[in-house]
Amino acid sequence: MNGLAQKFRSMVEYLSDAIAKIFTPSKDDFPATGAQPYNGDPASHDVK
Repeated sequence: MNGLAQKFRSMVEYLSDAIAKIFTPSKDDFPATGAQPYNGDPASHDVK
């Protein structure tokens, strides 16, 4: 009976860890984004 209880506890711990990982805020450290200036050549409007 003790083995069954241990398996159940480990299953609950596995599921709760997965749920916690899904719902915790992201720790990504991306730079702030916004409008980026374009320094390239302007598009040609000469359509033939």
